[in-house]
Order: sequence, then structure tokens, then C-alpha cells
Amino acid sequence: MKYLSAFLLSLAILTVSCKKQTVVWQGISYESVLADDAPFHMTEVLAPIFPDRYFPITDYGARPMPAGGYASAADSSRIIRTNSQAIESAMNACSASGGGHVVVPKGEWLTGIVVFSSNCDLYLSEGAELVFSANPDDYLPEHMTTYEGIECYNYRPLIYAWRQTNLGISGTGTIRPLMTVWEKWFEPTPEHERGLQILDRWGTFNYTFFQRSISSRTFKLSPPLIQFYQCTHILLQDFKVRQSPHWTIHCFGCEEGVIRRLDLSANGRKNDGIDLEMTRHFIVEDCVFDQGGDVISIKSGRVHETWNNPDASRFILIRRCEAKHGKAFLSIGEEMSHGAHFISMHDCKATGDLEDFLFVKTNKRQEAEVDSIFVERCEVAGVNRVFALEDNVWGDWGNVSSSGKDTVATIGGIVMRDVKCRRAVGLVEINGPAVRHAKDITIQNVSADSLVSFVSRVANADNVQTSNLTYRWFGNRPRP
Repeated sequence: MKYLSAFLLSLAILTVSCKKQTVVWQGISYESVLADDAPFHMTEVLAPIFPDRYFPITDYGARPMPAGGYASAADSSRIIRTNSQAIESAMNACSASGGGHVVVPKGEWLTGIVVFSSNCDLYLSEGAELVFSANPDDYLPEHMTTYEGIECYNYRPLIYAWRQTNLGISGTGTIRPLMTVWEKWFEPTPEHERGLQILDRWGTFNYTFFQRSISSRTFKLSPPLIQFYQCTHILLQDFKVRQSPHWTIHCFGCEEGVIRRLDLSANGRKNDGIDLEMTRHFIVEDCVFDQGGDVISIKSGRVHETWNNPDASRFILIRRCEAKHGKAFLSIGEEMSHGAHFISMHDCKATGDLEDFLFVKTNKRQEAEVDSIFVERCEVAGVNRVFALEDNVWGDWGNVSSSGKDTVATIGGIVMRDVKCRRAVGLVEINGPAVRHAKDITIQNVSADSLVSFVSRVANADNVQTSNLTYRWFGNRPRP
């Protein structure tokens, strides 16, 4: 049966690969994913094609969760260690062989941290559930990571890759963390705020990176579910996520990736869907989101120093995605000290309610440049604001004191056109920086079937051009 499953998986991958344009570079095969529908020149993105080699985790000692659950906490702890070690062994063997697929079979598999090696695809079979422990200690020892834009040593993300290349997660199975502890960490506490103050001071005053240990239950700084840290050539496709300790998928300082056909649902307060931070040449397509935080967020560091990757996020294409719930569908910031350039989102739809559709947000600590942002041909069900720009957004960091100097972002070159909305409080709200105004913003062909409060509010912005904004006041009542 094991060999038949491997043969069928190989046949499925071969069938799909035959329809793709393949590029061989440095002995590795890649799928060339075109980005020629972006409104700027963007080269194709190379997604890894993994060799037809298969490493079932059961061959390395992994044991599925029994139907009746575990008899004791000691039993579950033992299985967590066993399965973590089995996945690590399968990953190492897969990488050493030149690459392939680490296969998680059908069933529930309780585990701790999963650490990636180069040239490996974590394949979640149909009916497979990778269930992650809710014990933060299972994600120690700490490692290099980031927390909301500042690099530090913290709990490891549940699925983690650091400086690896040719990585994938695929298959139609599910990633599901147990949330009994993490969900208690969603709401900020005085101890959590103290942790943010420490992080801010480290970043502002360039503390030595190896002294930045913040992995304490006192501060309750949850790790992301999936983090790729300074990795290249990433392919995430077809799997499902059900809940997350913090951000769901976080790519930090990464180069070239394709994220497609994912089904993400994580409804906690900090549960962004996909966060691309100081990350370049990515395509996000045909995904479905149900998030408690922003749906897709483009970020670029919180403070001026970024030890390992002082670069902007750029050349990101988002197409044909759906949001069932979330804050902003596309958020630019609030962590964006190094800027965001050449971001395109088109033919997406929000079938549920959002706070904002496009939200560009910064604050006086962000000396960033934001330009060449395009949102086109989208549909929205219900939203507070279709387009929003704010220069005083702090999130949980508003009470963090720091001696960092005040700066100002340069924001311009934003285009939104052909967006239909069923219900909105307002269409356009811009509050740019008072010192350096936002500029060159174009809003065309935006409509609302039911508008509650305002059409356009603009402050501290130059050359804002709006045309063909159509709407019907809520309740058909005329407004001044």
C-alpha cells in the first residue's frame, strides 16, 4: 500500500508538471509561474519542482493519535517527542538524498516543532492532520526569529525554516495547532506590553542580536504558525490551516515564492493570513482566507535597524483570492521601515465583512517609502472603508516609550480602480503625514450599493484624483 500511494502521488505530480513550463537552474527543476498580468514589469517566479522521492514519517517511527486520545499527559508528551524526531529524521534523509517529499499519511499526528531542510516538500496527504502541541516549551530552545518587525530570539515558529532553499508544503491535509495556551495570549497584558518595550529598546538602540532573548512565558509573545526566515524558492499549495498562535504564514527576508490554493482559517486577534516582510518576487493566488487579523499584509521591519535584511518588500502579485472575514484585505504596514514597492492585487473578492479593503498604515517611527501600489477589479461585500491611509497607526505598540527619533514616511503612487462594494461606511479616507504629504493617489470607478456616512475625506495629501465614485445612500436618504 505504501508503494502504491507513492506511485499515485508521483503520477499526480508528473501529470501536473507536464502542463507547466519547467526551468532547470543549477541542476534543480523549477516551475516558471508568470506574472505578466501585473501592471508593472515583474519577472516570472520560479517555484521548486521536487524529485519523485518519498519519505513517509511512519518509516522513521511516527505514530498516529489513537482514536480515544491519550491516556495521560505523559503519553501525549512522549508521542510529541517521538513524532517530532521522526519528522526531523525524514526531513534530514530527504534533504541528504537530494530532495523529495516528506509524507504525512492520513490520520492525526501530534507533534512539536517542524524544522525544514533544503529541497524538501512537506506533503500532507488527504485526510492528514498535523496537530501541534499547545505547550510553548515544545518550541524551545529559542532561535533567531522576529516579533512584529523586530528581530530577536523567541519561541520557534511551529513550522520553521532558516536560510534554506527550495522548500514546500503541499497536499490537501490540514495543519491544526492546539490552542489551549495560545488563545490565552491573544489579549495584551501589562507583561506583554513590557515585552514590547524591551523589544523596541533593543531595536532602537541596536542591541547585540545574540542578547535579544525574549522567550519567556512572562511576556507571552506567541510565535507564528509558519515562518520562512531568509529562505529562497518557496512553494505553498493546497493545504488547509485551522487556527494559529499568531500570524499564520510569515515570510521574512525571502526571495521568490508561490502561495496558491490555500484554505486558511484563524480567527484570533493577531491572526493575519499571510505576512510578507522584506520579501521579494512572490505570487499569492487562488487562496481563501478567514482571519481575525489582516488577510494579506506587506511589511518591512518596525524600527530602522534590521540586522539581517535591510530591504523593502517589492514585486508582489496577489490575484483571484477570497476573504470571508478579516481586518484589511490588503494591508501595507504598519511595520514598514524599509518600504513597499510594486504591489499588485487584482480580481479578488471579499465575501464577508472587512474593516478596510486597502489600508496603508504607518507612524512617526517609519521612515519608509511606499509607491507603485495597484488594486484593480475587486468586489467587496461589507466594509468600513474601501481605501484608507493613516499615518498614526501603532497597534499594541502605542504605549511603548522610546527615545527613537521621529521620522516620516514618503507615500505616493497608489492606484485603486474598478472596485464594487455592496455596503460601506465610507469610500475613501486619507490622513497623510502633516510634514510630508501623501501624493499621487488615483481612485477610479469605485461604487457602493449602500453608503452609510461619507464619500471622501482627505487630509495632508496632494494630487488625489477621484473619478466616477458612484453610490446610493443607505436607506435611499439624500445626504448633503
